[in-house]
Amino acid sequence: MFRVFWLIAAVLVLVGQAQAHRLNESYVYFNVTDDGLSGRIEATFTDINKVVDLDRDGDGAVTDAEFEAKIPEVQAYFAERLAFSSNGTSLIPVFTDVRYLEIDVDTFALMAFDLPELTATPDAIDMEYRFLFDTVETTHRGFAIIESNTRTGVENNEAQFSLIFGPGEERQSLSLIGRPWPEIFVEFIEHGIWHILIGYDHILFIVTLLLASVLVLRNNTEWVPTETFGAAFWTVAKIVTLFTVAHTITLSLAALGIIQLPIVLVEAVIALSIAIVALDNIFPLFHRRAWLVVFLFGLFHGLGFANVLAPLGVDQNAKTVALVGFNLGVEIGQLAIVAVVFPVLFLLRRWSLYVPLVLKVGSAGLIAIALFWFIERTFDILGNVTAAIFGGG
Repeated sequence: MFRVFWLIAAVLVLVGQAQAHRLNESYVYFNVTDDGLSGRIEATFTDINKVVDLDRDGDGAVTDAEFEAKIPEVQAYFAERLAFSSNGTSLIPVFTDVRYLEIDVDTFALMAFDLPELTATPDAIDMEYRFLFDTVETTHRGFAIIESNTRTGVENNEAQFSLIFGPGEERQSLSLIGRPWPEIFVEFIEHGIWHILIGYDHILFIVTLLLASVLVLRNNTEWVPTETFGAAFWTVAKIVTLFTVAHTITLSLAALGIIQLPIVLVEAVIALSIAIVALDNIFPLFHRRAWLVVFLFGLFHGLGFANVLAPLGVDQNAKTVALVGFNLGVEIGQLAIVAVVFPVLFLLRRWSLYVPLVLKVGSAGLIAIALFWFIERTFDILGNVTAAIFGGG
């Protein structure tokens, strides 16, 4: 039994570590000094093969030798789709060496380049990146990452993205000295609001909690409408406060690098949190201790927020500002959801079908969605664990 537990834990850790380089993404790294700027492009053989025919033998796999045979063609392709300028002057990237990074998902080609025309490093450069954007591939994303910068003290950075490129967002300005903190603060408030509004699992968790907030449990078995708006609002205030405190703790700790869990584990627990709270709406087994459930699951939701915050990119000396802004944005988005949903539920609470239809049937539907997400998010893990336990290896 313990062997299986540790095997599952090991697989979860490995899956979490594999997120550094992902399919359908490419990266442009920069190394900045006072008098120079160099970098490299990292893209998968699979993605490059979509625009340059690398697979010479047609076996569906691209080897290092096949890539090396097409290096001039590949570099010419990128030279047309990677452009820099400073103060209106074009800067032509000159490609140097090529290396390879082989990971589980694919092999990345690492193509280094210099900007020899740049004699003094400016405060910012204008950048254009269009890899795959002029094809039918619309989901690919490119990321600009400042790996090192002697001006801002950044060293060995591989996770913090400075810019995100996609269709319609091919031209952007890259700051090489860091940005003013008010600009960063406002930007991360927007990131926080946007994330909570598109984070359907977080929204459904809040909605699941709100469904029972306009009711009172009588004799530990029967749901009845709460009498006053004030009583219902006090219940919501306690729920939101507990959830906020919990996810603020883990979001802060994870963003500062103090704790870290595999992304797939966090996302799976978040899905389960919806199912468990929804189950309690149907069969109130732990309603009296709902505060503890909200707090514990709030800790995992905070780690989920941190997984989104991590790659958004900010200099180390502005991380606290970004963290506060992102957290504030999450709270604004969360309060917006409560402001829309809670009044509607309060008005419906005395409807004869509220408990059987809205609360119980609605919660059953939420359980189905949550379990689907849980299976979807753990499918690869379960497959790996099953193969490890029952396979021949």
